[in-house]
Amino acid sequence: MGLIHLGGCDYSKKIVEEREEPLFQEGQLCLQENRNEEAFDLFNRLLEKRKGACPETHFELGQLYLRIKKDPIFAIYHFRCYLEKSPEGKLARVVVDLIDTAKKEFIRTLPLNDRYTENKEHLDLLDVLKQVRAENDRLKVALAQARLSNTLATHTPNNVVTPVVPMVAQQGSLYTVQDGDSLSKISLKMYGNAGKWKRIYDANRDVLPSANSVRVGMKLRIPANTPKE
Repeated sequence: MGLIHLGGCDYSKKIVEEREEPLFQEGQLCLQENRNEEAFDLFNRLLEKRKGACPETHFELGQLYLRIKKDPIFAIYHFRCYLEKSPEGKLARVVVDLIDTAKKEFIRTLPLNDRYTENKEHLDLLDVLKQVRAENDRLKVALAQARLSNTLATHTPNNVVTPVVPMVAQQGSLYTVQDGDSLSKISLKMYGNAGKWKRIYDANRDVLPSANSVRVGMKLRIPANTPKE
């Protein structure tokens, strides 16, 4: 993992005490032996024990979230906790770079990653959080659809499952954007699958400069499903 460990002895008393904690030392040993889940548990226990007053533990957890758990949002949280508790620490510059790396890793997981470039060095965290909220909205729609399907299945006589039938997307059909619509929601309505939003986006790039440009009243072309779909 290439975890960075501090050297020397010019730490504050609080940081020295943190490194002398048995939980911290045992966590370091687990990392050396690639027992990452055990290290993760030990560092979290140390956070609880010291009420979060342990910047180096936040640093180690940030790296575990970023490299092992592939969760850049929680990695950013722990890296920022390090900076708050040790703004002049020896790892401060490293942590700033790791925060930028975590932001870029998160951006790559979003469907709108073509709006960003690999060379964009300073992504504002607020922009990242806006994308998180947009992704959460998409997941809420999918969850609501799943719950509705389950409710219909539970209350249908003789246990006959009645699936939720989407609108039939035929060749050349148009859809008028409603209040609260997004491409994912429109895809769910038209195809029964929110994941096909990019088909609609690709078919309407002449009126949609980005996938977030959907506006109420717009007329969008809806590509027909192919037989294999």
